[in-house]
Amino acid sequence: MDVTNNEITLKNSLVGGTAKTAIKKPAKSYSDFINSHYVTKDDGKPITNTRMPNDQNKGGSYHIDENEYPDFLKLYAKEILVKNIHEHLTELQLESNGPILVDIDFHYDYSVTQKQYELCHKEEIIEHYLEVLKSMYQFDETTKFRIYVQEKDAVNRVEKKNITKDGIHIVIGISADKQTQSDLRRRIIELASESCSELPIINTWDDVFDNSITSRSTGWQLYGSRKPHHDVYKLTHIYEVTYDEEEDELKKTSIPVNNFDIINNLYELSARCITHPQFLFKSSYLNSRPPPPLATPQSARRSQSRRTHNGDSTLNAYILGITNQEELDNAHAEFIDTLLPQEYDIREANDYTMILPETYYGVGSFAKWIRVGWALRNISDKLLIVWIKFSAQAATWSFATDIQDLYARWQDFDLKNPNGLTKHSIMHWAKQDAADLYKKVRANSIDYYIDQTVKAITVDNISNDKSSRGCTDADIANVLYQMYKSDFVCVSIKNNIWYSLKNHLWIENDSGTTLRKAISTQLRDLYWSRAQAFMEQAANLNPPDEERSKRLQDVADKILKICERLGRANEKKNIMTESKDLFYDSNFMEKLDTNPYLLSFKNGVVDFKQKCFRKGYPEDYLSKCTNIDYIPIDEERDAETIAEIQDFMRKLFPIKEIHDYMWDHLASVLIGTSSVNQTFNMYIGEGKNGKSVLMELMTLCLGEYKGDVPLTLVTKDRAKVGGLAPELLALKGVRLAVMNEPSKNDQLNEGVMKQLTSGLDPIQARSPYMLQSVTFIPQFKLVVCSNEFMVIKSQDHGTWRRIRVVDFMSYFTENPVQNDPERPYQFVADPFLKEKFDRWKFVFNAMLVDIAFKTNGVVNDCARVMSSSNSYKNSFDYIGDFIRDKLVVDTTNGKVLKSEITTEFTLWYEETYGRDTRGRPSAKEVHAYMDKRFGKYEKKKAWLGIRINYDKFSVENSDADADENDDISTNDL
Repeated sequence: MDVTNNEITLKNSLVGGTAKTAIKKPAKSYSDFINSHYVTKDDGKPITNTRMPNDQNKGGSYHIDENEYPDFLKLYAKEILVKNIHEHLTELQLESNGPILVDIDFHYDYSVTQKQYELCHKEEIIEHYLEVLKSMYQFDETTKFRIYVQEKDAVNRVEKKNITKDGIHIVIGISADKQTQSDLRRRIIELASESCSELPIINTWDDVFDNSITSRSTGWQLYGSRKPHHDVYKLTHIYEVTYDEEEDELKKTSIPVNNFDIINNLYELSARCITHPQFLFKSSYLNSRPPPPLATPQSARRSQSRRTHNGDSTLNAYILGITNQEELDNAHAEFIDTLLPQEYDIREANDYTMILPETYYGVGSFAKWIRVGWALRNISDKLLIVWIKFSAQAATWSFATDIQDLYARWQDFDLKNPNGLTKHSIMHWAKQDAADLYKKVRANSIDYYIDQTVKAITVDNISNDKSSRGCTDADIANVLYQMYKSDFVCVSIKNNIWYSLKNHLWIENDSGTTLRKAISTQLRDLYWSRAQAFMEQAANLNPPDEERSKRLQDVADKILKICERLGRANEKKNIMTESKDLFYDSNFMEKLDTNPYLLSFKNGVVDFKQKCFRKGYPEDYLSKCTNIDYIPIDEERDAETIAEIQDFMRKLFPIKEIHDYMWDHLASVLIGTSSVNQTFNMYIGEGKNGKSVLMELMTLCLGEYKGDVPLTLVTKDRAKVGGLAPELLALKGVRLAVMNEPSKNDQLNEGVMKQLTSGLDPIQARSPYMLQSVTFIPQFKLVVCSNEFMVIKSQDHGTWRRIRVVDFMSYFTENPVQNDPERPYQFVADPFLKEKFDRWKFVFNAMLVDIAFKTNGVVNDCARVMSSSNSYKNSFDYIGDFIRDKLVVDTTNGKVLKSEITTEFTLWYEETYGRDTRGRPSAKEVHAYMDKRFGKYEKKKAWLGIRINYDKFSVENSDADADENDDISTNDL
């Protein structure tokens, strides 16, 4: 951070000569060049750069052709960077390509005076980017690109806003489109919010990674330029990235900044650089990549907005010019009045927003207030005026500064994000926290849709046809949808599968029965009330008007006919048929139970990312539940239960390091990030050791988050994964998956086990009613409780790095024996232990939650568990045993052929393990093992430096070569 731009340039003489000769003499000076490219809107040329106004100039816009841009940057570097002149240029980003740009904005409390992030945080973020990029792109040995990191020397303390700001600019030299950058940003936010959670930021991680840069709606500060009265960003790190095919990893190498020729290579740091490499996407990423939004509807919306509001820019300029409450009220009223009939959803969003109580906009409401803004922006870009109107209710509101602040935030919020907050979110908040006002707004909004169903029989154009039905089944279905769109979803039209929202959980509702019942109750009551209103109006006309009274009564009669329809079984069936299309959400099952950081309890949700317990929301998309309440620990109230649980765990795991490991392991189960550890835990021990008792307690704590895995899932081949597998689909969202007791010779399918424990590889499965498979990432920790070990034929690292053997060494009996060498850990069995579990489950769960908050689900390995795991591995290392038994070191004449190894291994295996060949490694596997240990066979057509000791298992030659070389040892290998 202490290297200036001048120093970078001057030290470039080591590479490109002196600063004077680094650039060829241009035809124009920088000043002449930039001034000659000044443009106005009337010129009709696309703007490539802007200059921010300062005390000396008014700013401006510029157009620089693509073929001129490298030369322009050289002129700029020579004038601005070498001479350290203050300049304020930005670059408009390219629409379809250009580098990946990252703008990281940290906001701290104003009391912060120094940088809070360290080198490790920067390295962590860079590693996150490499990890995600590897999952998106196809890389090979020719891959090479650079990453440039820029920082300021000091933090920026903003007294006016009472905050301290700091930031990092990153340029990743890969040409990428907007959608790719958006996907990348979304995944990075998830990773960085965990790895850098200790940073004392006061803004959200969504705000930290500036979306306006990712979406390319905001210009990028040209390197060496700065905002007026601000420090400049300096190049502090350069990494060259290559791909290691053998390790399947992107490797970064640091390049000294002082050796970088900034003058001749400034183009690489430019937002408008088009020479960065492009890479093909992986099919796995393409399959998960959402389709881009259609251009035509967006254009139509923009066009409609211009017709309605005389241009978005005009509207925004008008909003930014508001200086008092009266002007704001007038602007808001005009906005509502000019909404078109088909924009009724926007009108409803306004109505529900404006009834939210002070807890959503007053002091201390930031978390709720910002979510309101996110939801409004995601509904429609037009709703900025509503957010301002809503926010202006705060006692601390200032027209002088706050409108500008809200506008800047608004530009960074997501627009039309299918996974973001919606109008349903606002409705839910209003329903929860302003129930009476919510009912009034809902009644008014539903009135609108009821009016649409009777529009053909209004007083002015009522038909004389008394048999007219008045409206169609589809019209009534639309009213039903407006009433219950937040509470019901149809997930299969063909099979009539419905879900309904109960509290904060989405529960399967048999054929939508509850909704069907509402047609003849709540919906019919609404129409009855409307009919009564028309009848009362007809009876109370003043002055009396017989003709108008008759029309009003006729309308009431038509509505009453609709009421009759709503009570008939066939009519309700038809309305439900039409409703399926309206309530249908093809992606609902994909969304359900996918957030690994949420754990649902009966009374709310534990959010492990935010480390809090909160209310559940419909957009959490939760269907599973622990089926118990979450009750935080009270050390005094729960002291006795805590002591009992701790005693239980100490007896269950008398070895301290295993005891500590299991607490962390069981706590990690609550968080669905199985990719953090990627382990397959085997609980091994003979009877009466507590395995089943522990699983019973975990079942009570986890409820629906605990699942049973059929053993065949991991012992058979992979064909079932991705096919018709309802038992696999049932594991979606499960946090603890327990396998049945395996038999002695059950063999593990290592490939399936890796997929189930990776936490990264998606799984496809479907139930019989589904036309398409559901794709999901497993969240569960895979566990097997067994007296016997499963057979694992593979010896590859990918398999055994996942295996964790947890020995259950205790023995619970009525008559424990002290100092028993066979069973050293014996304890008195408690016959009433399980009766305590109903009391324990609340406290045990809360204890696990507290641990998970601290560990974030990370489980550190311990020596005892790893030792047992390695012993397990070695028990199946037949080839290793063969090498130790039959091969000796002979560096002088040692030479072994494939045919010799194959023959001798077969004989040795039969003599050692018998003639059952089911677990015997193949000749190909033996040869591959030998290649790893003694070098490639093909190079010398033999393995050199070793020979077979034929004396072993040979009666005839038992006394030969007695004094020859010793058998091969582990060290020799």
